[in-house]
Amino acid sequence: MKLPSNNLNYPVRILAGTSSGSGFIVGTDDKNNIYIVTAKHVLYYQDPTTKEFKLFAEKIKIVCNTFVEPYVYKPPRIYELSLQKLIADNHLKQHSSQDIVVIKFGERKDSRIHFLAGVTLLQNAEGSIVTYELSGARKFNDVDISNEIFALGYPVSLSTSEMKQINYDLPLVRKGIIAGKNYDNKTLILDCPVYGGNSGGLALEINLDVPNEVNIHLIGVIVQFVPFVEQWQNTRFPSLYNTHYQNSGYSIVLPVDFIIDLIDEIEGNQGIQEESKE
Repeated sequence: MKLPSNNLNYPVRILAGTSSGSGFIVGTDDKNNIYIVTAKHVLYYQDPTTKEFKLFAEKIKIVCNTFVEPYVYKPPRIYELSLQKLIADNHLKQHSSQDIVVIKFGERKDSRIHFLAGVTLLQNAEGSIVTYELSGARKFNDVDISNEIFALGYPVSLSTSEMKQINYDLPLVRKGIIAGKNYDNKTLILDCPVYGGNSGGLALEINLDVPNEVNIHLIGVIVQFVPFVEQWQNTRFPSLYNTHYQNSGYSIVLPVDFIIDLIDEIEGNQGIQEESKE
């Protein structure tokens, strides 16, 4: 099936110092808050000595694209987020054990978006922010194995800028299926390849359970690919071996359940400021 063009507005590109990854914006129908969801390793790296997670950069940029029918591209909006300010105000939560971060971004009020302190509009553009409303998402237990999926994000590790094959500021779409579930880790396994830069992007499930009706559900955040592991061992010196990792074409998604858990931790915090003039 064809993915509606407004779905291309869900993924955002995140620039955090030397790190570049994907994210997406979700809305909560009941409280009118909006959040950015991404993978933890897009914003944080682990110190090899202390094992502590540290930010790649104190300020990050969020590139939000706007597509209209029929897939007409408009220049993006760009926002700068002061992570230190958002952390201090308890508007950024990283999961204690999972590779996911949720950032409270703003609040919809009086037909406008009021952004939190620490959020600055750097570049205005036509259109508005497009959010996925969590009321349409499906949790881990509700996701159906073998259903078709779309993976959306910014795989900036593909090709090279010199080859001019890809505009790295525009999202790319991959299609696959839900291959299985890992009930121990509470993760979803996709038969769909992802690459560096896809981390933090979203996976959408296509549900055809209702006759003559197509439903598109957010099912989670893309966090890693599954490697095919090949080992070569020295027959003369068995302790010497070489391990080679390749992309198997499978990938891992953390389900919506973890997004909801982090939003529940953030809800209720204050510190809203009105969006600057556009």
